[in-house]
Amino acid sequence: MNVRSLLSGFVLPVVIALAGCREPVNARHEPPPRPVRSMTVTAQPSSLALALPATVRPRIETRYGFRVGGKIAVRAVSVGDAVVAGQVLARLDPQDVAPVIAAARSQLDAAQTELDLAQLELERLRELRRRNYVSQAQVDRQQAATDAAQARRRNAQAQLTQASNNEAFQALRADAAGVVTAIDAEAGQVVAAGQSVVRVARSGEYELELDVPERDLARARATPRWQVVIPALGGQPRSAVLREVSPVSDPASRTFRMRLTLQGDPAGVALGMSAVVTALHETEAAFELPLSALYSRDGQPHVWRIEADDTVRPVPVVTGGFLDDAVRVTGGLSQGDRIVTAGANLLTAGQKVRVLTAQGGGGAR
Repeated sequence: MNVRSLLSGFVLPVVIALAGCREPVNARHEPPPRPVRSMTVTAQPSSLALALPATVRPRIETRYGFRVGGKIAVRAVSVGDAVVAGQVLARLDPQDVAPVIAAARSQLDAAQTELDLAQLELERLRELRRRNYVSQAQVDRQQAATDAAQARRRNAQAQLTQASNNEAFQALRADAAGVVTAIDAEAGQVVAAGQSVVRVARSGEYELELDVPERDLARARATPRWQVVIPALGGQPRSAVLREVSPVSDPASRTFRMRLTLQGDPAGVALGMSAVVTALHETEAAFELPLSALYSRDGQPHVWRIEADDTVRPVPVVTGGFLDDAVRVTGGLSQGDRIVTAGANLLTAGQKVRVLTAQGGGGAR
């Protein structure tokens, strides 16, 4: 057997074997379709919810103080007491007022006596003038003296009235019905005029006090509807309307103080209760996608759209705000697009995919 025959007998089986293995080797280089989850998007109007903690506060809380200074003799109410209009809240010690009233009354008596004497003298001079025994100048001078006596009498009367008012001001009375929320001064304490002694929250109207962050201020001001939930009362939703927004932010928290007026029956509502205030704001129609469908590419949000041939293509989108576990897409998508909702970070453009579960919807909650 020659060399050519030996080579042919050895090489031919090797070539046949390699030819048989060529197809499986090439098949291993083609990746199989990647399994993904998807959804078909549908644009619907949505409501953005801004939820903030709040506290029940009175509409009006009055700080009552005496109009005059003095020593508190009696404190007639305590925190939590219900009061009615005209009820005495506290009293001052009247010892300092009695001498003032006595002095004012004595000055009034003296002024009255002086006025009576001046009027008698004036009548006597007028009679003498009619008989031409005195000059008109004497009558005029006495008239001036009588007018001055009348002025002094009015001044003494005003001083007595002021002293009497101070005696009445010894009792601190409530102007309207309400509930005592705080005591700022105790019996035996000397207070100045106007110093706060008792705080009373007027009954019948409750408000919700909350702090709004800077980024949500514009939305909170423009919100037409508010929903309130008070957990202590079972979580039944209530309505509220915006009453005021502070024009200045808090220097520490950089938040704006806001007050809402609670609507409906206030039965069961107590001051200081905690609440959750939700601002509902209707927005334009948008696509709502799970957060897992969104990925970033060159600083721009994108999603993967599944084409008719089961390949994926990156699509830049415009977001319109985030919800609890979803994102609102306002631009870049069309009605009926199929979007990958799971596995977005592992895909490449043009890659074939295999849809595991097609989720319908995509509308707003």
